[in-house]
Amino acid sequence: MRAAVVGVGNILLKDEGVGVHVIRALEEEGFGKAAGVELIDAGTSPDLPFLISPFERILIVDAARFGGEPGEIRRFQARELLGSGGGLLISAHDLGLAESLFWLLALGEGREVRILGVEPAEIGWGLELSPKLREKLPKIIRSVKEEANALLGAEAL
Repeated sequence: MRAAVVGVGNILLKDEGVGVHVIRALEEEGFGKAAGVELIDAGTSPDLPFLISPFERILIVDAARFGGEPGEIRRFQARELLGSGGGLLISAHDLGLAESLFWLLALGEGREVRILGVEPAEIGWGLELSPKLREKLPKIIRSVKEEANALLGAEAL
């Protein structure tokens, strides 16, 4: 069973790029190979549905405004976002995450797609995460690893 952890977001807008920052940190740790998952930096690519279509199990990490504390994480199911019109996720992408998920699910059933939304502290011009999210990045990465391993039915690394 092919699995992927996908980071989406715009790294030019501070915390909006948290998903990409997470993927880069996981790559540095060698997590993908150790866990048997593909790590994908999808950035703001409008090709997201096609990048992840070969995978049966997908974990997406993105910034999401849901009224939590900065750095707080909330798990969403793909169909939950489709039903909401995608309004929960922040998107500076040409094609929003909800639209991408719609096309992905339209390309074939039998996929498990989970989304981890991270509450941002600051959205604005800048290449680095805000100080609040930078401080919480190790906890965010731990949560992503645990969720990826749960998705695979494996013990957390």
